[in-house]
Amino acid sequence: MTRRSLPFAGGAAVWLCSGLLVAYPTALNDTEQLPMQTFTNPYVLPEDTGARVSASYFLRRAWVQITRDVSRTEVPPTVPLDIEAMAERPFAVAWLGHAAMLMRVNGLWVLLDPVLTSTAGPVAGFGPARLTSLPVALEGLPHIDVVLTSHDHYDHLDLPSVRHLARQEGGPPRFFVGQGLQSWFEDQVQVQAQPFGWWQTATVGTVTFRFVPAQHSSGRGPRNRNSTLWGGWVVENEVAGSLQRFYFAGDTSYVQAMFQDIRQRIGPIDLAALPIGAYQPRALMRFEHMDPDDAVRAHEDLGAARSFGVHWGTFQLGDEEPFAPARDLATVTKRRGGDQFGLVPIGAVLDVAPGSGASSILLAPSALMAASASDAQRPR
Repeated sequence: MTRRSLPFAGGAAVWLCSGLLVAYPTALNDTEQLPMQTFTNPYVLPEDTGARVSASYFLRRAWVQITRDVSRTEVPPTVPLDIEAMAERPFAVAWLGHAAMLMRVNGLWVLLDPVLTSTAGPVAGFGPARLTSLPVALEGLPHIDVVLTSHDHYDHLDLPSVRHLARQEGGPPRFFVGQGLQSWFEDQVQVQAQPFGWWQTATVGTVTFRFVPAQHSSGRGPRNRNSTLWGGWVVENEVAGSLQRFYFAGDTSYVQAMFQDIRQRIGPIDLAALPIGAYQPRALMRFEHMDPDDAVRAHEDLGAARSFGVHWGTFQLGDEEPFAPARDLATVTKRRGGDQFGLVPIGAVLDVAPGSGASSILLAPSALMAASASDAQRPR
């Protein structure tokens, strides 16, 4: 039997600490800096008591990982990413797994939430393990011009990945981060990062990047809980005389007013990448993560022309099985008629605007066929 393995002696304990920090940091951190300020969510939810999953939950998750039979674990399929073909697209995005994406926009290469190693946690080789193959290795990436970081949780900001990018040939990319996170980049990566508050923008060439609110949290350890700002990103670029917009929600729970505000302040969204995973147990996760039903409602609130699901199937961070978000999304879209909310394989490329010769199409959730997690353990 093929199983994903971690060293059992000490492995569960390290996985526990790693898991706690992935979504709700409480135990370790990779910086000694004390917090300078604390941020709060932009939309007050009186029913949110602040209670989150307990340590026993992560012990259970650790046991599931250590004993998992990957040959029986269904995950999203992975297709190789054709960098040369993608380079010809004027404005396109490729899903790299979980929340990581590669974007080609007006000659720039942009990387979003780079976690391109085998685990998501503070200790290399431990923590939630990648269950899917990467469509491109770190070494196979083109020269990255801009990195967009939604927040500092370990499944969205990976130290080895950003250190690799900082050492890339031709010089480091520009790192765009939420307020407060620039000091972590200075201390841990030895590069400068540009901090953003909500609704702030920067322009690189003709491309506009805007940091927008999300309803979530931040922190990589007990002393910096919510000391750096979290959010999503909107990228705008003109293609053939038409202004096109891509929206990445980052990690967020569902707040209707927030998505309506983004729609009102930003304008029409051509393509949205919305998180659909890590939603069980729902009673506690609902204040940090959307489930597929929430994501479809967010798609409707945004008035997005098309949306696709991210933040699922790559690392098991919730109680649901890795492929469950796809099946739940299929049920929701059938019930709500959300035919413009779909899924793609890892490595697939979508043009931001429809009808411009996209190299991949947005699939109905029910049309995405599951792969086996055991494939991820085979050399590619």
